[in-house]
Amino acid sequence: MRPVTTLASVAALSIAMAGSALAQGYPNRPIRLIVPQAPGGGSDLVARAMGPEIEKRLGQTFVIENKPGGNDSIGPDVVAKAAPDGYTIGVVSSSFSINQTSVGIKLPYDSQKDFAPVAPMVRIPMIVMVSSELGVNDLKSMVALSKSRPGKLNYGSAGPTTFGGMATEWLIRTSGADFTGITYGGRGILQGLVAGDLQLVLGGLAAASPTLQTGKAKVIAVTSAQRMTKLPEIPAVAESYPGFEVVPFYGFVAPAGTPPEIVSKLNAAIGESIAAITPKLLDMGNEPLRMSPVEFKAFLAKDLATWNRIVEAVK
Repeated sequence: MRPVTTLASVAALSIAMAGSALAQGYPNRPIRLIVPQAPGGGSDLVARAMGPEIEKRLGQTFVIENKPGGNDSIGPDVVAKAAPDGYTIGVVSSSFSINQTSVGIKLPYDSQKDFAPVAPMVRIPMIVMVSSELGVNDLKSMVALSKSRPGKLNYGSAGPTTFGGMATEWLIRTSGADFTGITYGGRGILQGLVAGDLQLVLGGLAAASPTLQTGKAKVIAVTSAQRMTKLPEIPAVAESYPGFEVVPFYGFVAPAGTPPEIVSKLNAAIGESIAAITPKLLDMGNEPLRMSPVEFKAFLAKDLATWNRIVEAVK
């Protein structure tokens, strides 16, 4: 008996053949890299550090386009609506996970269906910075001082639903500290810390380094479970409050439907690039990550579960 060939099977075969043919000549023109933060933001700094290395391996230019706003949802929306041909990929962060939780953000895309996970870049242990004017050198002292001045001290973030805002609220709930949240736009958060309008900020080391060099702010803890390689003298929050860990990430996604061969090629180039500049990434305060697309998909699911737990705890 002859096998029956259905229209669906023919269509599936045609799509697979077209994807394979597309991958064979890939890439033959510049690739758009959509970054969901403004120039100088954490994901922008890491993307620009990696861009030249990825270009070497793919033989094409990476054209970075910054699309900030919407709690980092505008950039992914551009990626979700792009052709699935490997010529538009995007950076996502833990905001990508937070936006899927019950924080109440209406997204213009389906995070579970509209993207193909490509590869992670780094995890970013956050540093706990305080104004030097506070006169404290450790986390316990900061908490005690805040309790002695209820309602008088402020922390800054880009908003209560950002990973900086969520992480700070989680730290406050865990430690019992007394700080009032103030929303700042972009790099204004760090300026507020220097000016003395803010007394507490959580952020990435790379973006915060110029602020720390002024001497008007200091690092008293890190949010990873262990101390950072770059700052071995700074204790982890978990040393004072066991179990505390908040470590955002940056990674790459492509539009859903991007041929697996192209995703694999991008993944390999990104992985090799990470290996090539690991010392630089560590110096920026990051923890380099290498995973297959399948492993990165599982990582994204775990990150979503982590932020779901944090969001429910700080409501």
